[in-house]
Formats: sequence, C-alpha cells, structure tokens
Amino acid sequence: MSRKGENIRKRKDGRWEARYMKGRDMNGKIRYGYLYGRSYKEVKEKKIRMISEYPAFFTYGSQPSALLEDDRICTVSAHWKNHIRYTVKESTYSNYGEILENHILPALGETSVRKFTNQTLLSFVQRELEKGMSYGSIHVIMGVLKNILHYGQELGCLPAELLKFPRIPAGSKEIRIMSKEDFRKLDACLSEGSDPFTFGILLCMYTGIRVGELCGLKWEDIDFNHRKIYIRRTVTRVKNLDMTLIEGQGVCPRTRLNIGTPKTSTSMREIPLPDRLLSIGTALKKNGRCFLLTGTENCVEPRTVQRRYASLLKKCQIPHIKIHSLRHQFSCRWIEQGFDTKSLSEILGHTSVKTTLDLYVHIQAETKREYMNRLTTP
Repeated sequence: MSRKGENIRKRKDGRWEARYMKGRDMNGKIRYGYLYGRSYKEVKEKKIRMISEYPAFFTYGSQPSALLEDDRICTVSAHWKNHIRYTVKESTYSNYGEILENHILPALGETSVRKFTNQTLLSFVQRELEKGMSYGSIHVIMGVLKNILHYGQELGCLPAELLKFPRIPAGSKEIRIMSKEDFRKLDACLSEGSDPFTFGILLCMYTGIRVGELCGLKWEDIDFNHRKIYIRRTVTRVKNLDMTLIEGQGVCPRTRLNIGTPKTSTSMREIPLPDRLLSIGTALKKNGRCFLLTGTENCVEPRTVQRRYASLLKKCQIPHIKIHSLRHQFSCRWIEQGFDTKSLSEILGHTSVKTTLDLYVHIQAETKREYMNRLTTP
C-alpha cells in the first residue's frame, strides 16, 4: 500500500507508477521522471535504487556544466542510458542499447552535439539506407537519436542549428503471408494433433497473439467459463544487464529470459476464445500456475517456438514464413470477412485503429482479383 508523500500510485492499466523530481528547467519549473512496475514493492525498489545509484539525476537541472566539457554523442548517450535505466521496460532498454552499439555510436559516437547539423543527420540516414536498412528500422533508430539529442539540449548542449528530423515511415517492408491454400493446409495439419504446442499455434492463427505473449500464457489466463483469454505477460530474451548469475551454476550469461508486461498498456487485454479452440483447450487444461506450452512453471523462449514452427511448416510442405506473419494473416482474414476495424484493433492490442490499418491490414492478390471480378459482373 502506497503512503502519502511517496508519489507512488496504481495506474488504470494495473501497473504501479512512481514519480520523482529530476530537477528544474531554465525557468525553475520542476521536471518529473516516472518509473513503472508490476507491484508497489517493485516500483518502490526501483525508485530507491535509482536515488542511491544516480543521485545526480535529481540535481542535474541546476548543474548543466557536468556535460559541457565533453558533449560527444558517445558521452551524452551514456548519461541518457543511465537516466532512463529504470524508467522503461527492460526489453526496451536492451533494444536501445543494441541500436546504440550497432548503428548510432559507430557512425556518430565521436560527433559533438554542438557541431551537429541537419547535414549530419541526413548523411547518417543516407549511410543507413545504403547499408540496406529498411525504413521501419531507420524510423526506430532516429527515434533513439532524437531522444539522445533532446537530452543533451536539456543539459545545455545545443546543436549548431535547429534540427529538422526527416519524416521516415514507420514501416514500408512488404509482409509475406500464406496463401489461402497453405493456410488451410496448416490448419488441417494442426487438427490432427492434440498437444499444447498445436493448441498454441492455433491460438496464434485465430486470435492474432504475438509469439512472446504465447510463451507467457499460463492456463490461469484462459477463462473457460467466460470463454476469454487474458494477455498479461510476454517473454523476451534480453541482455543480462545486471550480470545475474544462473542459480546453482555460478556463471553470468550475456543474455537472460525476461518475463514482463506486454508491449504496451493496451496490449494487456482480453480476447474472446473461439468455440473450436475452447474445446481443444479444455481437453489439454492443466494446473493454472503452469505455462501453457510447457505444462510446468518454467516458460519456453520465443526462439524455441520459432524453430518448432519452422519445422512444422517444413513437415506440412509449406514455404517458410515467420510465425509473426500469423498475426498479419489473422488481421487480413478479419478484414476480408468485412468485420469492423475497431474490434480488430482491440483484439490485437493496438493503441489506435490507424496502427492496425497501416501495419497489419494486407489484402491478398487473390482476394483483390475476386473483388475485381465481382465489380465486372453485371
């Protein structure tokens, strides 16, 4: 239970939020930072840990000179990473680190923020495009770079001119989905099985859940009485940031399996369970605390599911397509049936219908041909 004055509260999405004062801006206005967790205890520990490890965060607004002597991107980004360490999900923080190490620092690490210009920005984008990076990936990279530069500005490290970030689409890469024939073939192959993995792939096909969400699904998350699935967690592999030891082995692996909250607050959702899947799930049901795919209290990681799925496609003589494409296939089939987009957006856990339409609605060529033939029929 939170106490008065702690600035800790429970949000509507079920997460706990702790607010802390980072400092004051040039006009003396207080600037706040926020930490998130799945419980009051977790978020309070994060706040205590941040205060003890990074006390400078709470006074940097009045001491901008700390970064003035070295305003290179590599230095500013290191301070920015420390600043956001406990304010974002661990998987997000890990992704930011990968983007920095693989893209931003090799090209811009030694660049001074004060000498940063629009030409520097455009040259960086051009180099990434020449390396074969997709627009979607560059869109994400630019988002991280923008945050770093904004953080530098807050500390008094101003770029040489007003930066105008180019408009880059969030994703333009064509998504491959199965043909209707291959989809029916996969369904028929799965109908012959009666194991948790088969049930899990059917859930991906007919509810559109992500592979990480499937790995994090427990039997207690399936309400057979009300015919609903509750998406409460996701499984990802992240960098072992705190060098956590493997219990009983005394070793520190570079990565570790992380069970956290879904991608966004809207991703924590409930999905109606189709009658066909209800009967299959009822026959397989186990102890509520057990993960669906393993039948134990230990989860399986997404890469294992991806490999088993690839083997399944090979067995069914279906060309290889990523398991995430089943989510796109679900969206495609939903729209082709003439169902409303708002419901689809809520089932997928998107923040807006626009996201659903822009990224997940793909009409197959054979369907377009069918539409055209209908129009030309008197």
